[in-house]
Amino acid sequence: MKLTKFAHACVRVEKDGKTLLVDPGSFSEDAAFEKADAILVTHEHQDHLDVDRVAALDVPVYTNAGVAAQLTALGDRVHVVADGQSFEAAGFAVRAYGKDHAVILPEWGVPCENVGFLIDDAVYHPGDSFTRPDRAVHTNLVPISGPWFALPPAVDYARTVKADQLVGIHDGLLSPIGLSMFPRFLNSDERPYLGLAPGESTEIN
Repeated sequence: MKLTKFAHACVRVEKDGKTLLVDPGSFSEDAAFEKADAILVTHEHQDHLDVDRVAALDVPVYTNAGVAAQLTALGDRVHVVADGQSFEAAGFAVRAYGKDHAVILPEWGVPCENVGFLIDDAVYHPGDSFTRPDRAVHTNLVPISGPWFALPPAVDYARTVKADQLVGIHDGLLSPIGLSMFPRFLNSDERPYLGLAPGESTEIN
């Protein structure tokens, strides 16, 4: 498989001529939408879901009930999935994890549903949460910024999920200075950290 990072939280996974697009949001480049055989959406916030551009792609969408409520115009192209459910999307085996977005402010409570996705037991995208998968992965995508972000739980998440490598995501609010800080916090011999720029790829073995 090949994983390509796009702006902020959007990634594309390719295997055997099939393409799975994850969290194509308002920050995502047009190039992210050039090809997709299926789409996964972790939650309803616009930085993870660009409704108009997703609707323009005639492909199935797998997501939670909160997102599905925003995509009713797509009819049966939308498939609702929940924590613990396994399914197939464009030839990829996918398992859903979690149900809650991370808390932004205590008085707001949980802002919406959020479901993480484990793709082919290899790539894990948590959306806006630090929900952990129940197994080791090859590539763990680690959120590194955002209104809900805090460094200690991010480091704890990165250390406790068994993975061969880490890739930073959810980084659209960071300057080059901010981006340069994260290898110090997340890189290790056991789990090397890749600070991929938008458009850069890594192979998933």
